[in-house]
Amino acid sequence: MRHAKTSLHNPLVSRKVLQQFHLAAACILVTLAALVAGPALVGLRPLTVLTSSMEPGLSPGDVVLVRSVDPEDVQVGDVLTFQPAGSAPGSLPVTHRLAGFSSGPDGSQQLVLRGDANPLPDPAVPASALQGRVAATIPYLGYPDLLAQRAELGWIRPLLGTALFGYAALLFFQHLRQRRS
Repeated sequence: MRHAKTSLHNPLVSRKVLQQFHLAAACILVTLAALVAGPALVGLRPLTVLTSSMEPGLSPGDVVLVRSVDPEDVQVGDVLTFQPAGSAPGSLPVTHRLAGFSSGPDGSQQLVLRGDANPLPDPAVPASALQGRVAATIPYLGYPDLLAQRAELGWIRPLLGTALFGYAALLFFQHLRQRRS
């Protein structure tokens, strides 16, 4: 009695396995694209938490989704993202809780912020330094970004981007080849 081949050497099985693999890879790519582009479509900016200054509420590797907010609409207790006082343009923003308000030397309103795990508040920042209020948090999603922020692992982002683009091109050309045959 002969048994039908059910191993990966069987072209029918190989094709089905490959199709399932492509489907899974496509789902992963679509999910990644939605996670990257989706928040921007609804006015949110994703940022990865890099330090433990907001623990236990926000941990390193969490992603916060920040929505722009008018400084007049913030309240004590809101978790806000801002540009720290004296920071260089283009430097990374900070996400801390609003502890209060103060007046600047010119009488303008300033924000007093403090990380939940920090004993002292940050230096007050002008209301113009406010970038937004945290609308949502996604735990653990930012770990790859957190690793890529480390100087010795900075090569991860371009490598992953190139690999994903290469794989998408491979899928595209395989699809074209299958349609021609």
